[in-house]
Formats: sequence, C-alpha cells, structure tokens
Amino acid sequence: MTKTVLFILDKIQWLFKWLAIDYSSLRAIVEVKMMIENRRAHGNQNKQKQNKEDNNTFVKSLGFQALFSFLFGIMILSINETVYNIYLWNFAFIMFMIAFNMISDFIDVLFDTSDNIILIPRPIESKVIWMARLIHISVFILTLTLANSLGSIVFTIVKLGFLAGLIYFLSVVLLCIITVLLTAILYLFLTKIVNGERLKDIIGYAQIFFSVFLMIGYQFGSKLISTLFLDQTINIKWWHYITPPAWFAGAMEILVNHKFDTPFLIFGLLIMTIPFLSLFVMNRYLAPLFSKSLSEYGTPDNVEKQASITHDTGFSSFLSRIFTKNLLERAAFTFVWKITNRDRKFKIRAYPIFGLQIYFMIKIFTDAKEQGFTRWMVLYYTTFCVYGVIQQIYFSDDWKAAWIFKNSPIQFPGNIILGGIKAIIIKVAIPIFTVVGAIMVYKFGLEVIDDIIFAFVNTLLFISTGIIIGQFSMPFSKDISEQNKAGKNWTRIIVLLIVVPIIGGIHYFVSKTAYGVIILTPIFLTISLLIFSEYRKITWEKVKE
Repeated sequence: MTKTVLFILDKIQWLFKWLAIDYSSLRAIVEVKMMIENRRAHGNQNKQKQNKEDNNTFVKSLGFQALFSFLFGIMILSINETVYNIYLWNFAFIMFMIAFNMISDFIDVLFDTSDNIILIPRPIESKVIWMARLIHISVFILTLTLANSLGSIVFTIVKLGFLAGLIYFLSVVLLCIITVLLTAILYLFLTKIVNGERLKDIIGYAQIFFSVFLMIGYQFGSKLISTLFLDQTINIKWWHYITPPAWFAGAMEILVNHKFDTPFLIFGLLIMTIPFLSLFVMNRYLAPLFSKSLSEYGTPDNVEKQASITHDTGFSSFLSRIFTKNLLERAAFTFVWKITNRDRKFKIRAYPIFGLQIYFMIKIFTDAKEQGFTRWMVLYYTTFCVYGVIQQIYFSDDWKAAWIFKNSPIQFPGNIILGGIKAIIIKVAIPIFTVVGAIMVYKFGLEVIDDIIFAFVNTLLFISTGIIIGQFSMPFSKDISEQNKAGKNWTRIIVLLIVVPIIGGIHYFVSKTAYGVIILTPIFLTISLLIFSEYRKITWEKVKE
C-alpha cells in the first residue's frame, strides 16, 4: 500500500506545489508514517498487543465492515422511480461511518505528539506536518470507507448499471475527502479557541456521542429503511444545501433520471468546489497554527483544572466517609472515583453502553403494545450496564502502576476491591436508577416504585455474587489487551445474557404475587450487604497478578 500511495502522490504533486507545500519533506514524512501505520492495530483491536495473531487486524476490520455494507446496501434494490431518497440516507450512513472511524480510531493519529521531538525542532513548516498527517489518515479512512460502501457499489451496479456504480464509487471517494477535510477544519478551529486539555475533553465526549448515536441509530434503522421504501417523492429542504450526502444523492439523481433542475445543478457545483475551498482555507488559515496546538495537546493536565479536581476530591471524600467502613476502603473509593472522572479512555469504554438505554426509554413512550416487556428491559438493561462499568475499573493503559498495591503493607486487598465497587455503585448505579425510575414513575405511576427498588436491590445482589468466582483483580491493574483475550469477554457477556434475564424473570413472577416484592426486597438487600462484607476477607492468594 505504501508504494501505491507514494505513486499517487507523485502524480498529484502539482497540487501541493500550488498550496506552497514542500513536497520532498511531505513525501518523506508520509512514507515513514505509512510504514508505521501498517504495523498498528485498528478498530476494536486497537489496544491489542502486536503479535503474530494481530498482524491482520486491519484486514479483519475491513472484512467486518464490508460484510455489514451488504446488509445496509440492500436497500438500493428497492429503488423504483427516484433514487434521491435512498442515496441520501445511504451517503449519510457512509459519511457518519467516515466521521466515526476518524474520531474513534484516527483522532489520536491526527494529534499524535510522539514525533514532536523529531519534527518540530526541524525547519519544517506546520502545514507540511499537518498535510502529512491528513494524507496518512485519509489513506486508511478511504480504505475503510470503500469497505463500508462495497455492498452499495455492488447493488448499484446490479440495479442501475456499471456507469452508475462507477459514479457512486467516485462519489464515495469525494465524500470521504470532504468529510475528512471538514472534520479536520473543525478540529483545527477548536485548537484555536480552546487549550489542549479542553480539546482532549471535547474529543472524548465526541467519541462517546458517536458511539451512543451508532447504537441508537442501529435500532431505528429498520424503520427508517421501511419508510424509504414507501417514499418515492423528492422534497428538497434548505438544509440539503449544507449537507454533503444530499449533494451526492443529487448527482445520482442527475445520472440515473437525467434531472437537471436548479437544486441538482447546485449540488453538482458544490461537489466540484467545496473540496478545493476546504483545502485552501485549512492550508492558508488553520494549518500554520498546528505545531503550537500540537505541543499544547501533548501537555499534561494544566493548572486551570486543579480547582475542579480539588472540589471533586472533597465531594468523593465526603461520600466515602458515609459508605465505607475503614481507611483502606475509603481510599480505594476516592481513588476509583477520581480516576473514573479524569480518565477519558475509561469513559469511552464504559459509558457508550448506556446508549441502548435511551432507545428503551423512547420505546416506553412510543410502543404501546410492548410497554410491559420494555418496562422490564429498561430495569434490567440498567443492571447489565452497571455491571459492565464495574468490569471496566479493572483495566487501564497504565496498568503497570498497579505494582504499588502488591508492595504496600496491605493484608486484605479485598477492602480496595470493595471500595472500588462501591464507588461505581454510588457514582453510576444510583444516579442511573434514579433517572430511569423517575421516567418510569412519570409514565406508569407510583405503583412501579417497589419494582424499581427491587430491581436495584437485585443489581446489588448480582454484583455482590462476583465473590463466588474466587479470583479477583485490583482496580486498574490489568492491561486492556487482556479484556478480549481467550474469549473471556464473550464468556462474561454470555453469563450476563443468561443470568440477568433469569433475575428479571424471577422479578416478573414475584411481582404477580400480593406482597412478594415487598417481602423479598429487604431480604435480598440484607443478603447482598452480607456478601459484600465478605469481600473484606479476601487475601492476596485470591488476587490475580
């Protein structure tokens, strides 16, 4: 791939000269970055160790996205008269996946500070460094994008002919370039108005938002496709003129149905001008600030956040004095609370799972036929989410720092484990159950309060029974690459998918009795508290190295 990229760059070096970019420096940087990127893992395997089994991670990622593209692209076969509506949402999906891949997998590449010590002190302009990174990212984003659109390309050729498939392919390439440019301009603009630390926060929240949006969008996808099958009218809105997917859908409408109305001609003009205009604006006004922004992005937490951190420490310490029984447990509570506040990667791993919760809450108000079933799904999916967050506190990028646990004079490490679990229960479980409970009370009335409390108690009981496993880990003591090793993650998910529904089923049948929930709630709560107290007796023999 490296040779192919360099060959293409050589053929369009006139473009870089037009932008006043030193092409020889640019080519050398891109060549090195491509060689390094070929050894990096992608997608869901981004954090796995680089060993023989991981050499094909990029190919695996491409294969998975290509397979999914056929499931999504099949809607093209439903085209009757108009193609605009179908391709509008098709290109919207492609654009979303481009942005998702760029934010989730390549944003760290865009703002990578590891080569600062090599490039910044040398007589290399900021725009050369920026363009090299943009090309580096665009190559792999384009490859992923073509994988995401492979099914649509095939179905377009089958339904509309080879020429339409070729135009669709070129449209995808241009859409990829536009999306990368617009996303890059957005990030460069953000580096101009916010400091490096605040930019990290924004990027982290954007990653969480995209993950949540993807989970919710997947659930509503089938209904959207059904609507598109029935709607064969074209209704151009004002926002279509500022939405790239609409431009390319218009191009497909021109090609297939030969519609040369004013809106479609405007779409064609935008396709031909926006990429070059975006490149000019970025190179002329934003790229020169890149080196300064890059150095700020690589700095540690700045002084401006110390006040909020100090305030947070006081609040977590106050809660720890209420919910813990000894100093060691209290210290672990505060430690886990603070780390989960600051660690962006923890938030990205743990919180997107709650996206599906939003979908279930929407179904409560929109699907009257399944409200009874959805009511239980909401409660016990919350249990699923809380347990998932607790499992994430054992993993960290800085897991080697956990040596301090073993080298401290601690006789019963179970106090630390229990303190960490309590921190997540207080910080995540109680607020989530409170919000979910308030919405359910608003919808179903006060009679569901006992069910909400009972579901929360069942969650505590389910979490506490983790002591039965007999082998434990200290908070943030495991490498993230171990999370999926040897199928352990799938085993944990299967157990959740079996046990949590069983608990929900027991709750359902108990709720049919007169006083079953009222009687069992204090009993289960007492049992869970007694089991949690057993955690304090865990010794080092039961803690995994």
